[in-house]
Amino acid sequence: MANTLIVSSVNTVSLNGRAFQVLSHALPSPSIPGHVFPKIIKRIHSSSPTSPTVWVNLLHAVPGRFNLADLPTSPPETPGQPFGASDDYFTTKFFSSAVTAVDYESGVKPTALGQHRPLAAPETINLSIVERYIPPSSINEFVNLFNTRGPSLLVDRLVELAPNNGCLVFIYPTLQGAQTFANNYLGPILDPLLRTMCVVNGYSADLSEAIGRMPAIPHLLPFDTMRRRALALCTELNGGAAHIRKRLSQAEGASATGTFTLVHAATHQVTLERKIWADWWIKQEKTRVRNEVGQYFAKARQYKEGEVAEKMPIQVVREVLDGVEKRPVNRMDAVVNMGFEVGVFVVRRG
Repeated sequence: MANTLIVSSVNTVSLNGRAFQVLSHALPSPSIPGHVFPKIIKRIHSSSPTSPTVWVNLLHAVPGRFNLADLPTSPPETPGQPFGASDDYFTTKFFSSAVTAVDYESGVKPTALGQHRPLAAPETINLSIVERYIPPSSINEFVNLFNTRGPSLLVDRLVELAPNNGCLVFIYPTLQGAQTFANNYLGPILDPLLRTMCVVNGYSADLSEAIGRMPAIPHLLPFDTMRRRALALCTELNGGAAHIRKRLSQAEGASATGTFTLVHAATHQVTLERKIWADWWIKQEKTRVRNEVGQYFAKARQYKEGEVAEKMPIQVVREVLDGVEKRPVNRMDAVVNMGFEVGVFVVRRG
């Protein structure tokens, strides 16, 4: 259903010879395995109208610390012939680039445009794909998600949409899905690892609790609440919050037109291989784990708590990250390979 709506939107866009602009914001960092953006790009590729787009510019939002060599190629099959082009390698019509994403998890500082930090010029993006599957590291990313007056990843992506059927695909874990991830994916690996580390090395339970918790999970919302918030956000942007779109658009000389409509909202069950979710968790949580371990050892040294103060924090951090990635799982702690719930929303501007 969502894919059909996306392709329908693509086929009704009038580009007048301009490039079709796509922004992919895959959290915590872009990668082809596990994310849906390569499938959507492929669907656009295979379902293009007879009068094809001249070319597709794909803009990847990447975190501040990101190796550009890891930037996914799109479509993954390239060299390929989008839209029935000839067999010449140089006729490819997909061009990928990257822009540094705002770190919503650590908090966004106000700018001349207030709390809002668009990654592309307002009203220029034909298709925006925002997707997250594992819970965020902090509540900062989610607390203002549906708020027009705070730093909101969702609002920033919406104001970037072109008014001629610009389309946003938004995928985010629900409260139920985040709890399932913690209990059935992460917990069976991380919890016994931390217990063993504490028993063997004499660390207090405080360290285990600090590393193991994902404080954002209790603040996430059930799907029905997310859907109501998304509807309310569209209504607000179309009415009382129109000044936000106008201010951002005028800054780029755009028109501040177009009505935001939630055209699709549904749940989807996602099943992830350990290699995929562990890689995401490590990239996302490495800084937090390092800070928690550093604070614990600093306190231990301050109070001279025996030999624990003589350990190297970097070794503890590495043991945690390596354990999540490849520590064998005891049969008693075996991961149940079940799906967890995400909300899938499609908003059209037109």
